[in-house]
Amino acid sequence: MPDPQLTPPQLARSGDPFAALRIVHFVSRLRRNESLQLRDVVAALNAEFLDWYFSEKVVLAELVQLQANWGISFHGDDRLVLDRNERGHTLLIVDSTKMNTFLVNEGRRLAGTAAEELRRFTLGDGISADN
Repeated sequence: MPDPQLTPPQLARSGDPFAALRIVHFVSRLRRNESLQLRDVVAALNAEFLDWYFSEKVVLAELVQLQANWGISFHGDDRLVLDRNERGHTLLIVDSTKMNTFLVNEGRRLAGTAAEELRRFTLGDGISADN
């Protein structure tokens, strides 16, 4: 018999904690103090998670949320800089002593949100926020 443990591909959606966790985990390992083309970041993210598809729009939305969370936590100290050039959107993560801790805490928060959604799904007979 074929292995029934195949997982269907996932389309990442804005606001989905499972997608957001993967994005934050990936972003935490990007080069710092260097402007990166967002489309290159998205291509590398899709190569990392072959069973997921992340559109640039979804990644940009999560980065805007991260940028807002950083601003709330550190009162406007711009360390996640989104910009645009002739090739499209860019991302600059300015290295600081707070950045690693911030990203780890964001990852933990998203993991907790994803675990809570799994718990609700399990206890709700397969009903999720999408149903």
